[in-house]
Order: sequence, then structure tokens, then C-alpha cells
Amino acid sequence: MEFLYNLCGTPFGWIMRLIYQLVDNYALAILIFTIITKLIIFPISYWQQLSTAKMQKLNPKLEKLRQKYKDDRQKLQEAQMKLYQDENINPRASCLPMFLQFFILFGILDVVYKPLSFIFKVGDTVIDNAFSVVKSVFPDLAEQGTSLQEELAILQASHSDPSAFADVFGDSLSAKIAEFYDKFTLFDVSLGTTPEFSPDVWNYQSIVLFIIPFVSGLLQLIMTIYTQIVQRKRNPSAQRMGCMNVMLYIMPLFSVWFAFQVPAGVGFYWVCSSFFSLVQSVGLNLYFTEKRVDRIIEKQNKKLEKKYASGKKTFTQRMAGQVNGPTEAEKKREEQIEAAKNMSKADLAKYRQQVLKEARERMAKKYGDAMPTDEENEEIAENQQPRKKKK
Repeated sequence: MEFLYNLCGTPFGWIMRLIYQLVDNYALAILIFTIITKLIIFPISYWQQLSTAKMQKLNPKLEKLRQKYKDDRQKLQEAQMKLYQDENINPRASCLPMFLQFFILFGILDVVYKPLSFIFKVGDTVIDNAFSVVKSVFPDLAEQGTSLQEELAILQASHSDPSAFADVFGDSLSAKIAEFYDKFTLFDVSLGTTPEFSPDVWNYQSIVLFIIPFVSGLLQLIMTIYTQIVQRKRNPSAQRMGCMNVMLYIMPLFSVWFAFQVPAGVGFYWVCSSFFSLVQSVGLNLYFTEKRVDRIIEKQNKKLEKKYASGKKTFTQRMAGQVNGPTEAEKKREEQIEAAKNMSKADLAKYRQQVLKEARERMAKKYGDAMPTDEENEEIAENQQPRKKKK
């Protein structure tokens, strides 16, 4: 898991360091970082939304297929893939944006957990030495959280007693870290602190921390309700998708739970991401009117007709080929096997000899060897024939 954090966190750490150097405030840096990542993946989100709009137009036809082949799943799958092929739709187009969202989330987790590594480029050895000081001077603080939160513990401890880390960081870096702690905040609350559902003391800090998870959950709930309204407007049959509705309403609850498990900086990013996702979703849904989607589909179909005029298959065509059964070569092979069952011994021997000859010629052409003679083929064929058992 730590490897995954490092893999995702390193590139985002560079971006966050650059943004922080420009704005000099970590909460504002997270906000700008969220906007930048949304702009980076916007083209993918655009195609996802377009694919969703195309699928919604396809829902009435899919519903008819479900009713027609409700007792034959194989036929239903084949018919659906044929429909996707005819409409030039990739049913898996919505998976990539979701994967990227979690990739970015792991990255921002690592960035918030390791501000000293990414913002100040402090090496692992110095981090280990600093955490040894935390263990000796602030043992209670060192025992809180996991190994991923070592740098947050160091940051808090150095703010409480800067002199304890003078030998580890040096005067210059100690001063920078102390200054950074005051900017590693949102409404004067440390972004390195994890919210508590039942804090021991209710004060300004605990209230702000408590609100963050519920704001993230509220935004996810609004997104869910909005998505449901759009789906039902474009496809009334979506009201009957009970299982899908349950899954959609689990996401807001997950957002609340998740934000209580991680530092407030990650929860704040989740709030920003949810807000901009909602704005983007509303904007794209307003853009993708029924008439505009029809024009886009018509334009795409013309491009695809030219692109695949040479015989190259689209994604849905390749998928349809997998679903529809064996290839022509496989069918030919099966026919040959079936025909061999009805052959006489003499005909079967000739057939085997011919198959062997063709195979040896293919291998000779592939590797540049000399072509085998008929005598060699006959000798090999005879050696491969089953010998009669002696009585």
C-alpha cells in the first residue's frame, strides 16, 4: 500500500510544491491543485459524459432486448454487443475517469501525509532522525496514527518545541517548518489533524474538523440526487434500477466515513473535488442536449466509417467477435476434426501427411529453413502412426 501512495504521490508532490511556492498557503494550494487536476482529466470526463448520454439514448433499445431475451443470457449478451457495435459505443468508457479519481486521491493522501518530504524535500534519513526525537520527547504523539503519519507528528511536535529539533533540521529549516505549520491550516485549523466523531472537547477546531466530512457527504448526496433526476428525465425506466440506486446512495455515506479516517487536508480535497465534479456534471449535462448528442453521434459515425473502411475493427466489433463465438480459423479446424472421424485408415494417413507437410512448410518459411522434401514428410508421418500391438 505504501508503494501505491509513493507511486501516486511523487508527481502530485511536485505539483503541490510548485503551487505552494506561488500562493504560500496549503489550503489554497489544495484548492488550486484540485482545479488543475480537473482540467487535466476534463477531456476524459467529457467523453465519459458523452458516452453516458449515448447510452441513455440507447436504453429503450436495451430494455427491449432484455425483455426479448430475458430467459437466454447468452443471446442477450450477443444482442447487446451487436447493438453497441451498430451504434459505435464503448460500454466501458466510464471506467477510466473513476480510476483516475482514485489515482489522484492516493496521490493527495501521500502529499498531505508527507509535507516535509514534498514541500521542503527533506530526506528519509532526516525524517527518521526527527521521528526518533518525537518518540523520546513526545511519546504520546508518536504512538498516534500509522507510519504514514510520521511527518505530521514531526510537524506538530516541532511547532510545540522547535528547540528539540534544532540539531536535526538546523536553524534555517526549523524556522521554515515553524512558519509552514501556521500556513498548513484551513480557517486556522491544522490540515494534518484527523476529525473525530466524538471529540473529548468541543471547541472551534473540533467543530471545523467535524463539519468537513459532512460537507463532503452532502456534496456527494447532491451529486447523487442530481444524477438520478437527469437519468429519470432522459430514461424513465431508470426508476426501476433499485440496486443501482442503492449503490449511488452508499457513496455519500462512504464520503463521510472516509473523511473521518484521514487528515483534514484530504477531506478538504475531497470537498473541493466533489464540488467541482458537481459543477462540471451540471455544465456538461446542459451542454449535451438531445439535438447536440445526435449531431455528435452522426459526425462520429462518419469519421468511423472512413477510419475503418480498410477493415480495421472497432472496440465493440472486437468485443462482439469474442462474444459471438469462434473465429473462422477455429471453425475450420473443428470441421477438419469432425471430417477426420469419418475417414478410412488410408485416407486418414494421407490427411495426416498433408497436415504435417503444411505445418513443416509454415515453420520453414517462418525461420528461413530449407523446405522439407516429400520423402521426409512421408517418413515422419509413418513414424507418427500408431503401431499395431503384437499378439
